[in-house]
Formats: sequence, structure tokens, C-alpha cells
Amino acid sequence: MMIKICKVHQMLFPHLNCRRLNREKKEKLNINNELYDKWTQRGKPILAILQGIMERELKYAKYYKNSSENVLLVDSLIIEKNAGAKVPEWFDENAEREGRRAYFHGLNLIAGTGPYHNPNWIRPTSGLLLEELTKHIKRKIECDQTRNCKDMKKFYAYGTHDMLLMALLESIGAKDAALGEGQNPEFIATLILELWKRDGRYYIKALFRRYPNSNRFFAITQSITGCSKVSDFCSSDTFIGGFQQYKTTHPKDECHDESDNPIGLLFSGRTDFKFNG
Repeated sequence: MMIKICKVHQMLFPHLNCRRLNREKKEKLNINNELYDKWTQRGKPILAILQGIMERELKYAKYYKNSSENVLLVDSLIIEKNAGAKVPEWFDENAEREGRRAYFHGLNLIAGTGPYHNPNWIRPTSGLLLEELTKHIKRKIECDQTRNCKDMKKFYAYGTHDMLLMALLESIGAKDAALGEGQNPEFIATLILELWKRDGRYYIKALFRRYPNSNRFFAITQSITGCSKVSDFCSSDTFIGGFQQYKTTHPKDECHDESDNPIGLLFSGRTDFKFNG
């Protein structure tokens, strides 16, 4: 069997090395120049943003050991602990709870979601994927209405970053319904969008799985902006014509700096996204 290795596409990786956004977040958080310059010289100013807000949130922690070495390890420690791997003795349930709260603020600030909601910050993260999903839905409907259409692929799957999934869910208004209020995506959390045809009309049904060891998917359609609050089926027109302030075809242009380049994964978590058509 031949395996084809493709280049990393910016659609599935948050555009984290975005200078304009990083500067805005630095100013909002009032991060000191020394910390910001240190990470900028290493080509990863976004880590200054993450470290700055994590240190602020952990400043008065009673159990989590707040140090420059530990502050960026929260996500890794949580995953390792849940997987049964050995973690430092101090990282008990109380420390994990404090770490999760700090990481919630860190991830939301970077993604532009939750308490830091900002469409201008969300677009470089998930705007291209949202635009891509919209095109898939529209193309599938057009193909269904066209005789002898050959573009009838039934399944699309995307493996991406938890931050991107969080921004995508916020864009459609379903983040809290999917993740739970004040929560980040768990490892291998999964979103499914199904395209249905009922009585000649087309609908989207959205399902979500929170936990890696769970087979339970629950509907979140009613929480999507513009969808019915009493039905798990939402008009496809909502996806095709809605969420415009969160969509983009050129995430790099959102940064207004052609020298920016996307960097790879910063965290060890991974999130799956699936689209059924």
C-alpha cells in the first residue's frame, strides 16, 4: 500500500505566529517586554502569551507549583495523569483542578474564545476550516440536485488541534453546549456534522463526543446560532449563509503581515473532527 505524505495545511493548524494578534494579546494581558522578547527571539511569541496568562491565573494557586518550568506543562500533565502515566507527586486532584482553570484561560485567550471572545482572533484560527465545511455542504447539495453528479463523496474527516475545534465551536455558538461551561476540549474530542435530506429539504445535524473513552455522541444542533431550539435538525442555509464574521479564505491575510508563518502544534492534545455527507 502506498502512503502519501502531504504538507501540513494551515486550515488544520491554528495560525499562531500572527504578529498583529500577538501584539494585541500582549497589550490586553500587559505582558512584560522581557518575557515577550525572550520567546519572540525563539520564534514563538505565542508562548509568551500563554505563559503570561497562565502565571497570572496560577499566582495564588495553593497546590499547583507555579514556576516557569511547570506553567507550560499543564496540558501534558493532565493527559499523562489521565492515561495512567507517572506524574510528579505534587500534581494531585487539587493541583489538576487549578491547572485546568489556568489552562482554560490560556487556551481561550489564544483562540479568542470564551471570556476573550473576539471574531478577529477567531478567524485566523478556524475561519478557513469553517469556510471549507460550508463549501462541502453547498457542493453536496448541488451535487444531489444534479443528474449524474460524480462528486458524491460520503465522508470527510479532519484531525486537528483542540484550540481550532474550540474556536470552530464558538463560531457556530455551540462551544459551551459541546464542552461544558468553563471547559476545554478533552483529548480526541469529536465533532460530527451530518447532512440530511428530509422531505426535499436539506438539514445539518451536529453531534459531539467529549471524552476519549466514551462512545456517547449527543446532539448540539439546538445550540447553534440561528438553528431551532426544539429540533436536532437545522436548515443547511444556516451554515451556507451564516457565521460570516468568523469565516475567511485567507487566514494569513488576517494577520496583515506576509512574513508570518504558521508554527506546529504547541500542545500534546489532539482533536478529531468528522463531516458526514
